[in-house]
Amino acid sequence: MKKDIFEDMKDYIGCNDVSDLPYRKREVWEEIKRQLPLKYPKEQLEKFSHYVFGVDYAVIMGILDMMKGSDRPCRKCESTC
Repeated sequence: MKKDIFEDMKDYIGCNDVSDLPYRKREVWEEIKRQLPLKYPKEQLEKFSHYVFGVDYAVIMGILDMMKGSDRPCRKCESTC
C-alpha cells in the first residue's frame, strides 16, 4: 500500500477533506516539523507543498534547515556576551 501525504496529513490534522489543508497551514507546518524526515515520494512532496503552501518543496526544506539552528545564539552575540 502506497503512502499518501494528502490523506495522511488530512487525518493527522483532523480535516474532513484534503481541500481543507491549505486553510490549516500552521497545523500542517507543525505536523511536518514533527514528522521529519518525511517518508513520501519526492514527486508527492512537491505536489503537496505546492497545494498547501504554494511553494516548492525545496523552499520548505530550506526554511526547516534554517530553523534547526535558531535556538543557538548568533556568532556576534557569542563573541560579545
